Amino acid sequence: MKKETLILASMTLLGMAFGYAYYRFYGCSEGCAITGNPWRSTLYFGILFFLGSTLIKDLITKKS
Repeated sequence: MKKETLILASMTLLGMAFGYAYYRFYGCSEGCAITGNPWRSTLYFGILFFLGSTLIKDLITKKS
């Protein structure tokens, strides 16, 4: 259980870093709901990576 929690937390942090990088390099300055604000972009990508990692974890555990 501890290993799974560590993987989920690290994937969420990776998603948050990716979200900030996306805002920094590709985000627009105004008018964009998600990429116009670094906090929203970071949170959005963190949630996406968390949900994606839980989906992958569930698929792997079903095969085992």
